[in-house]
Amino acid sequence: MATYTKAELQSKVTLGAAAIFEVAPLGVNGAMPATNAYKVLSLGSEVTVGHENRTISFTNFASGGDEVEMPVGATGTVDLSEMQWIADDDALGIMETSATTPAPIAYRYKPKGNGAGKPVYEGVMSVNSWKIKSTVDGLVTVENPTISTAGKATKGVQS
Repeated sequence: MATYTKAELQSKVTLGAAAIFEVAPLGVNGAMPATNAYKVLSLGSEVTVGHENRTISFTNFASGGDEVEMPVGATGTVDLSEMQWIADDDALGIMETSATTPAPIAYRYKPKGNGAGKPVYEGVMSVNSWKIKSTVDGLVTVENPTISTAGKATKGVQS
């Protein structure tokens, strides 16, 4: 395991405030959209992008009756915090359209923000729930939407 000095560690960690999450409608025949089609989603507090490995369990005579775990792929995950609702926000419009159509959309997650050589995770997701909430003493918000993904996000670097 690597050990870092305080200065080395400070130079390596990434603060979440730099992260950017963008959405865009898919192109013709489900093609990934052009870069300028993506709109930044203003999340209230957090975003999680990742995957969960799936397995099946079984027992048989060859294993002496012991349980065997067999990998069978992975499921992508995207979890979004609540968002401030803004009536004419382009990214919220893309999200709401995905929920009401229903139609999948593209997403990009940039944990270190914009910049050549910085990491980017890209994938396709569907918005399965859309709830706008008003409180008497607060902002109008979009509650955490339920998201399903079409496979794992692809990790790359920004050009």
